Amino acid sequence: MQTYTARRRQILDVLNVLTSLGMQNDIDLPRVAVLGSQSAGKSSLIESMSGISLPRAAGNCTRCPMECRLQYGDVWSCKISLRFSVDRTGQPLTVVRDIPFGPTLYNAEDVEKMLRRAQRAILRPDLDPVLFVDDSDLHVFGVPMTFSRNCVSIQVTGPNVSDLYFYDLPGIIANVGDGGNVADIKLVEDLAKSYIKKPNCIVLLVITCETDFENQGAGRLVLKDPSLRQRTIGVLTKVDRIEFGGASKWLRMLRGEDQPLMHGWYCVKQRDMGQLQEGITWEEARSYETEFFQTMAPWADLNRVEKQRLGSQKLAERLGNILSDLVSKELPGIRTKVNGELDKVNGRLKVLAPPEIADPRRVVITLLRDFTKKLSKHIEGLPPVINPSDPTDTTATGLIHNLNEAYDRFREKVHETAPQFRPWSTTANVDPQTQQRMLDSAKQDDDAVGLGKTNSLHVDEVMDLAKRSRTRELPGNYPFAVKEKLIVESVLQWSALAHDCFTEVKNIAVKHVIRLVEDHFKGFDHGGLKEAVSKITSEQISKCATTTKGKIDGLVRGECEPYTQNDEYFLAYKTRLLTRYKIIHQELQGKTNLVTALKAYNPNNSSSTGNSSQWTYLNNAISNLSSFGIQIKAEDFVMLLPQHDLTPALDIMAEVRAYFQGELYLAYKRFGDNVPKLIDADFIRAIDSSDDGLDVALMSMDLSTEKCLEYLQEPRSIISERTKLAGKKQRLEAAQSKLERYYRG
Repeated sequence: MQTYTARRRQILDVLNVLTSLGMQNDIDLPRVAVLGSQSAGKSSLIESMSGISLPRAAGNCTRCPMECRLQYGDVWSCKISLRFSVDRTGQPLTVVRDIPFGPTLYNAEDVEKMLRRAQRAILRPDLDPVLFVDDSDLHVFGVPMTFSRNCVSIQVTGPNVSDLYFYDLPGIIANVGDGGNVADIKLVEDLAKSYIKKPNCIVLLVITCETDFENQGAGRLVLKDPSLRQRTIGVLTKVDRIEFGGASKWLRMLRGEDQPLMHGWYCVKQRDMGQLQEGITWEEARSYETEFFQTMAPWADLNRVEKQRLGSQKLAERLGNILSDLVSKELPGIRTKVNGELDKVNGRLKVLAPPEIADPRRVVITLLRDFTKKLSKHIEGLPPVINPSDPTDTTATGLIHNLNEAYDRFREKVHETAPQFRPWSTTANVDPQTQQRMLDSAKQDDDAVGLGKTNSLHVDEVMDLAKRSRTRELPGNYPFAVKEKLIVESVLQWSALAHDCFTEVKNIAVKHVIRLVEDHFKGFDHGGLKEAVSKITSEQISKCATTTKGKIDGLVRGECEPYTQNDEYFLAYKTRLLTRYKIIHQELQGKTNLVTALKAYNPNNSSSTGNSSQWTYLNNAISNLSSFGIQIKAEDFVMLLPQHDLTPALDIMAEVRAYFQGELYLAYKRFGDNVPKLIDADFIRAIDSSDDGLDVALMSMDLSTEKCLEYLQEPRSIISERTKLAGKKQRLEAAQSKLERYYRG
């Protein structure tokens, strides 16, 4: 028996050391968690097992977990400490802080007062724990936490103390009083779950016989989970308060007939109010408890096996055996896990080792040079990634490809600015089918037909503009300003289109450069290197953008004056367009048959016009004119048809479109090429030009040795991870040392 007891103490001592090191944050250590509903007699049970008095108050007086380490010793003593394993927000600390609280106590009567102070210190972690030892904290204004995951640790030794190790958790609450926080209900339940969910946690479930079992939240929390039943030991408290005739349901639980548990149920009797007021000792209280179960029915009538489950002393012994057996079983696995975790930590710390930098200036300059080289390659053009995961990522789809698409859209929009003339009046009854046929006919000589949607002009609208533009001209004459206005209105749209194109290109380039900066300097944001590069890059882009926008304005100004020296091409094209417009207009004026015949004329087919006489007249006329050296086509005879009051408008339309199709056609082609070329040369390539580009700008930043050392500071995340790992390594090494000493004997 002595050998088993000594071995159990040794095993629990190992558990004590591992817990003190904070290993429960890394490994699921065996533990006992005392769980009960508010006012279930949980504190009285712990008092009866430990022989110390705990703080008492109305409601829930346990506001944080309390670790109780009970161990046999020659002299009674009690040491209290505070264990901070999480911060105020509940996040695990890098290093567990185990702080001694007050002196070692040798009088059990002093424990309750010191525990009250220790719990206040846990609930106000922002204050120095020393303030709480003599109640100085009561003079410091502040709002304490309602509950905390950090714990008060009690180590009790003495000649009559059972070897035991457990955690007393705040009682499960169903409601809060006036001024209370409803959120505390869930907070306390979540705190309990965080302990009991761990597979190596033995649950000591405290159920009071003073209230129906179904009304106790702690019971529902545990017993609804079959896996928890396998590692729960139940204890029935306040058995002396069972109503007359009501013991049978509790006896069924004790016998395992109702709510069975793997480790069964126990019954205890704590000190009643009279005994508390008399101040009886714990030895006397245990004697009264033994006498109660031996003399009072129905407990005195139980069989020998059932009586082994009566009394706090038997409960403590059973609990200690279950815990020590579990620790003994789990220690080999814990040892393996500690060694494995230590290997992982050492491997990770090796990866995270701070770099040794002999020449910080050289490192920074190399980083900057490599970045500008990478940027230059992207500006020159790199092949795209096949099936990129992010189609919006131009570093994958290709910068130049995305820019070319923007330029293509710009050229299309410029072409669409051509005036869309309609050689029929707005009042003409033209059905959609006829209108499309007329547009298709016009498109034979005007490739801009159908491009624009909002800049169409009908012949009567052009005529109205011409009439309203007359000043002192002779009859039948219209000012050149009419044609100039129609031409310039198209060209003036180019400025906005060019600047829109540049804005789109700039946005693509900026996003592209930002991605490159983020990727290249992703490990250097803590020291400010990435921020400095981003700032200088942004300034370089802004400088190039200002220059480019000014040059775009210069290009636009050069296209705003209608002028051509290509007389022959201009007049020929005007004639072709005027003929085409007159054909369409005459068709809509009721001369469809004649126009159709002229268009269908074939000098080799007398029936092509639908009338042989008509064909003969046309043939003779064309032949006779040819004799005079005049070469014409049948369609040209449309020009001989009687004039009408819209003829000047058709002439204006033909002249404007001839200019656009001729000189302006070349202009919009030229402009559509020159703007992208200008943007590419003065913006895209200028960002990283050899004379005044980004490389020069980056080399002008502060590259002193001191500043470069600052630039190369590690990210906070790396420093934080390494600090946490160093603390974990310290814990693991201490645990490894303790385990090795235990196995060596």
